Amino acid sequence: MINFLKNKIFKLIIILCVLCLSSSCSQVIIGGATSSSMIIVQERSAKQAAIDILIKAKIEEAMFSNNYEKLFSKVRVIVYESKVLLVGTVDQEDMKEKAYAISWQTKNVREVANYITIGKNDLIDYVKDTRISLEFRAKLLTDKDISEVNFSVTTENRILYIVGIAQNNQELNKVIEHASNIAGVKKIINLIDLKDL
Repeated sequence: MINFLKNKIFKLIIILCVLCLSSSCSQVIIGGATSSSMIIVQERSAKQAAIDILIKAKIEEAMFSNNYEKLFSKVRVIVYESKVLLVGTVDQEDMKEKAYAISWQTKNVREVANYITIGKNDLIDYVKDTRISLEFRAKLLTDKDISEVNFSVTTENRILYIVGIAQNNQELNKVIEHASNIAGVKKIINLIDLKDL
């Protein structure tokens, strides 16, 4: 039953990726609330966005197959421009190493940032981390000088991880400033690239 469910989920992800690749649309809208009157252009191409989705799907499928309880359910995977960010808290060092190895073995991966920690998390930690991520996303969405669609974020143990592409130094500085003004953030991991001019 688990294998059947796993295959169904993986096939659905692949279908979505194929649809994204076959689309003639040059814009990709990911995350954030948008209206039909607003056009949001992501800095990465539609092709790169689809590659990133495939990389993420393959890594998660491999982690699911390897160990659902100790690996897949504990680690979040963010992929941007073929760079993989691993964030989470696992019980054992070998699970951290396994996630890292799986990521590097995945086709098209150019870089892996492994920020998985060893320990335990509880519901209170989860609630605090979720609040930080939601507040940060809200700040980006309401700032007209920031293209929110170009950034992905996650929080673990009150550490805020930000990946994406900033259009210039001013946008990068504003993103970091917003992150710095969120109560409860212990540290900011800035993995943002500047757009090639």
